[in-house]
Amino acid sequence: MISKLIKALRTDPAGFPRRAASAVAEQARLLAFRHAPGGKGYCVHYGVHRNGNAGDTALFTATRRLFDRQMGRQDWRMLPVRAPVEARDISRINAEAKAVLVGGGGLIIPDSVPGSRSGWQWNLAIEDLRRLERPLVLSAVGYNNFHGQTGFSPQFEAHIYETIERAAFVGLRNNGSIRSLSGHLPPPLAEKLRWQPCPTTVLSRLYPEYDRPWQAGRHLAINLAFDRADRRFGSGPEASVKEIAEAAAHMVAKGWRASFAVHDPRDRFYLPLLRQFGLTFDVVDIAHAPISAIYEYYCTTDLTIGMRGHGQMVPFGLQRPVFTLASHPKMTYFLEDIGHEEWGVDIRQPGFRDRLIAGMEAIADDPDGTRDRLTAAQDRLWSVMQDNAESLRPYF
Repeated sequence: MISKLIKALRTDPAGFPRRAASAVAEQARLLAFRHAPGGKGYCVHYGVHRNGNAGDTALFTATRRLFDRQMGRQDWRMLPVRAPVEARDISRINAEAKAVLVGGGGLIIPDSVPGSRSGWQWNLAIEDLRRLERPLVLSAVGYNNFHGQTGFSPQFEAHIYETIERAAFVGLRNNGSIRSLSGHLPPPLAEKLRWQPCPTTVLSRLYPEYDRPWQAGRHLAINLAFDRADRRFGSGPEASVKEIAEAAAHMVAKGWRASFAVHDPRDRFYLPLLRQFGLTFDVVDIAHAPISAIYEYYCTTDLTIGMRGHGQMVPFGLQRPVFTLASHPKMTYFLEDIGHEEWGVDIRQPGFRDRLIAGMEAIADDPDGTRDRLTAAQDRLWSVMQDNAESLRPYF
């Protein structure tokens, strides 16, 4: 933990106080779970319960909100998914908890937790997994490998097999994840995988205070992801960022105002590049922001173009139009699931600028049709979640 805080201080000095406080709070919750009286009948939620990435801030809270909405209010114990789970944690869960929830988010990826005992982000040894007696639920979990990324650790296959076999419910956030994870499982076990969309895609249903009708205006939001840039861009980011900047500048020239949403402090790398390529924009840093600030910001937008999964799902969930800058398979998976692959371009392929401009203009020129299509797509996702709730209700 200390080494991570030092790294955060070096890379994000302005956000360090909030990031450090969030990390300390996360550790304090874990220590309280292990040492303080726990009560009975609570639900354990393994997730990323700290600030520093706006998508994580939104999605794990929305996950609990969804279960509270569908199952009745639960008594939650929030534990860090990436911290090593100890044998005593499982013993306490078995003695006191009602259920264990893991997710959502892109937890199935080989390299986010160095030395993970599972081979994915839930850092639980298979021996302790086998000791778990409470119902295990995975909800809106993503298979998060980048294009061309392989190489799960040797323990992954056995661990994911055991996890799926023992789970009462396995919900993956998109059908692309179901296809990808099925390749690691025998067919009978793969049949347990269910589509459970990320709850951020239905935020307007979960937070009535943000169920605000979209009145078409001219605010273009941009979010670009810098983490793992070597995997996102085949030959460096400059050429792709130039095309994005030129397309956004085209909209600014037509009377739009642009803002850049910093979801993760590393995304600031793009600010000088965008300016170098002629784009004028405001900067809105929501990396460490509270949920209310994240949602208030996206409620002001009229179109969001973005590389980050939750940089698309959050505005979509608030019923605001999106256009995807796809550099990761999950972005395309989302568009496939909502039935609107025309709302995106693959930025790994040079020459996408004109298609990006055409896509943005198509949305801007047909606000009524865009609104209807967006609402219909969200209705379908909500219907899937409602159907899944019937399978989940016995465990909560």
